[in-house]
Amino acid sequence: MKPAGTQLSSLDADDTLEPRPRVLGQDEELATAAGEGAVANSANTCPAGQHLAEVTTAPVAIVVGQPVAARELALVPAAERGAVGSLDFSALEQEFDEPDLELSTVVRLSLKRAFDVLASAAALFLLSPLMLLIAAVIKLSDGGPVFFVQRRVGLRGQTFRMLKFRSMVIHAERLRPKLQLCNESNGPVFKMRLDPRVTTVGRFIRRYSLDELPQLLNVLRGDMSIVGPRPSLPSEVLSYEQWQYRRFAVRPGLTCLWQVSADRYKISFDEWMQLDLRYVDEWTFRLDLDLILCTFWVVLTGTGK
Repeated sequence: MKPAGTQLSSLDADDTLEPRPRVLGQDEELATAAGEGAVANSANTCPAGQHLAEVTTAPVAIVVGQPVAARELALVPAAERGAVGSLDFSALEQEFDEPDLELSTVVRLSLKRAFDVLASAAALFLLSPLMLLIAAVIKLSDGGPVFFVQRRVGLRGQTFRMLKFRSMVIHAERLRPKLQLCNESNGPVFKMRLDPRVTTVGRFIRRYSLDELPQLLNVLRGDMSIVGPRPSLPSEVLSYEQWQYRRFAVRPGLTCLWQVSADRYKISFDEWMQLDLRYVDEWTFRLDLDLILCTFWVVLTGTGK
């Protein structure tokens, strides 16, 4: 494993990158997983895999929650299946009206949001010394940016900028195409447990999931929840099957059923999506609390990757 700041010459990407397709009508809005240029202290990114420009039409299958007996949310298509170029998420979001929810469901969702605000604010206050220390160590290790900022897809297809402490070498996303053959996921996501782009500091903060702490700001802003499906890259969403869009019925979260599963990297992509849909269909406050407690155990035992 290379030490922090060491150039990975064997993985250097070509100087000439393929031009980015336009998505949402604005290059900076959804620049294929945060774009080629840095975004506010972020590492540069350019995704491997399917290019957005190659998709001329795509099925619209974003769904919204509807209350039914014995469940918090049941998911139904918000509109008839259609086709749009390059999955214009901002346009899609405007096409779907808020569902008519029962009062009990509205109250539960409001309480969940209130818990997110209080918990994230308290955590940011208590963990701010630790976060400042991590930021200083990252900056001193190789002089690169502290944060990694990436466009992700969230509630009802809306995109947002997700924050993380940078755990990889600078311009790590440009090196990803060289590692595509080492992808350990059988779906559109890229997962590699022994990723050579991860720095020495990055390995430690990933092991204890400390790189995810800045996402408490995303929770406070309303982009994410404490518990919910992990947010997806727009380039990954383009490869989703229609049934997998149901996961966008709720806010993405810091932790989820997949996150606390034993040997989660051995779980197939479809099984991962089924776990997310199970959470959406069976959500209760008790389930959230159980997942939060399980997450504490994962963090304390250092089983994160």
